Amino acid sequence: MKKRYSRKVSRHHIIPKSRGGKRSLENIAEIEKEDHRNYHNLFENKMPFEIIEELVNKYWNGNWDYVKQSQKIYNRH
Repeated sequence: MKKRYSRKVSRHHIIPKSRGGKRSLENIAEIEKEDHRNYHNLFENKMPFEIIEELVNKYWNGNWDYVKQSQKIYNRH
């Protein structure tokens, strides 16, 4: 039986089909249509690891160790 989607929910491929992503359930995330549109406006068709790499290099001066350290500090609260 095919799953029905509401008008507000969109199927997002985690690994884009255009980049070799499969049409399997493991590669599908159900997200709000507006969030889906915003995602692609921000990240185009980048793969998850490319997004993380871009964030670290572009916005955090390539300082991944400090980002991981900040997560540990945050999780202590």
